[in-house]
Amino acid sequence: MGQKIIPYLLLSILLGLGACRHDADGALPEPQTENFARSIHLYSVEEVVAALATPHPPLLVEISKAEKFAQGHLPGAVHLWRPDYEDAQHYPYGGMRASREQVAALLGSLGAKQDELIIVYCTKGSADAARFTWILRGYGHERVVMMDGGKAAWQHAGHPLTKASGPRRASTDYAFPAAEKPDYSASLEEVLAAIADTNTLVVDTREDYEYLGIPHVVSNAVVRYKKGAFAPGAIPTARHLNWSEAVDLHADHTFKSLADLKYNFLREGISPDKRIIVYCQSGVRSAHTAFVLQDLLGYPNVKNYDGSWIEWSFFHAKDTTGKIEHHVGRDEVETIYTDLVASLSAVDTK
Repeated sequence: MGQKIIPYLLLSILLGLGACRHDADGALPEPQTENFARSIHLYSVEEVVAALATPHPPLLVEISKAEKFAQGHLPGAVHLWRPDYEDAQHYPYGGMRASREQVAALLGSLGAKQDELIIVYCTKGSADAARFTWILRGYGHERVVMMDGGKAAWQHAGHPLTKASGPRRASTDYAFPAAEKPDYSASLEEVLAAIADTNTLVVDTREDYEYLGIPHVVSNAVVRYKKGAFAPGAIPTARHLNWSEAVDLHADHTFKSLADLKYNFLREGISPDKRIIVYCQSGVRSAHTAFVLQDLLGYPNVKNYDGSWIEWSFFHAKDTTGKIEHHVGRDEVETIYTDLVASLSAVDTK
């Protein structure tokens, strides 16, 4: 897929398109260094090891597809995947976060306690961990951290995985200990207003081909846009910065240095003096970017657009929102589509 798409992306560019840290009272302390990306909501692998070795270990959650969890997970981890904390009842499209009541019930089913630490990790660059962490913090559970680098970093550090199921906690009558934070999530109306507001930047954190709105290959089939969405393209005026530029996906999946992170965002004109709204396909990758901006770089005004491209394209299809921005012409899109189909056909006939 990448070999076929990259030339078109380059063409578009050339054309101008484009140890466990706890205080005595159980609070999370301030980060100890500024040399690397640090946050009170980010633990290193060794800090997780230390936390799990305490007499009362925290709740440990892996966010992954079931088959990945079954292939091996951290000892004592419980398993969740996106449908577990999505609201499939009240929206005509997918990907929206579950309600506060639904998430409280989910945490109760896992045996979570109001005052305990929850450690979350995932299998690729902490994107899904960031999404679940964003949900918990937004609804009022601040004592939640991500393991930097997730399962990749755990294995990179030489720690074993297990296929065994740990002892199941007894269910609790969980309730969020603090009030919901309305400033965490951006609504469709806020994004619409942001397009005309020079003091607000909309940031697209998807892959290049999603932002450009060009066909690509998924599971040996050519698609015009990702499953779940209703059209290709981007939100008008959006700056583009792929979420994965913040982590080292070629090694242990941990966050890059603060210097690298600052450079990446300022290079695209994404500065802390602006209000920032980030989006992706369904608010997962953009939650990761929101974490980088808020927690690692200290940007004061950042919101994650929960509905993201799925919601935006749904209402665009009904002609009830602003226009979709297309960065590649229709003729070129059709050429890309035709070439990709031909390439797959050539492979199938070999």
